[in-house]
Amino acid sequence: MNNIPLSRIILKTGFLFVMSLPVFLGCETHSFDSDSRQIMAKDEILHQLHKVSDYDITGFKEDTVQAINIPGLKKEIRYTLNFEYIDSNKVLQKKTGDVFFTPDGLSIINSKISDR
Repeated sequence: MNNIPLSRIILKTGFLFVMSLPVFLGCETHSFDSDSRQIMAKDEILHQLHKVSDYDITGFKEDTVQAINIPGLKKEIRYTLNFEYIDSNKVLQKKTGDVFFTPDGLSIINSKISDR
């Protein structure tokens, strides 16, 4: 019969639990990366507009694009935002903004705004 005290078993179990937390909590999720890029795209478009109010995103799409037809080249990530805002003349504007990210999604390559 094993005579290990209950307190020692609880201590070992607690220690293993605490030591395993960084493994589970340290894992990155792709949804966080996507959310971060969406915020970056929104800020990039807003930065290009001047003297606007009531800036609102009405549509959002994420996809990948092949910028150059070279096999093996990773695709860029494109975020397309449909948005509305009121310009300095108090006129409602409806536009589309495209923001292109590097394949790793960490940096913005280019962005453009066009009419819908």
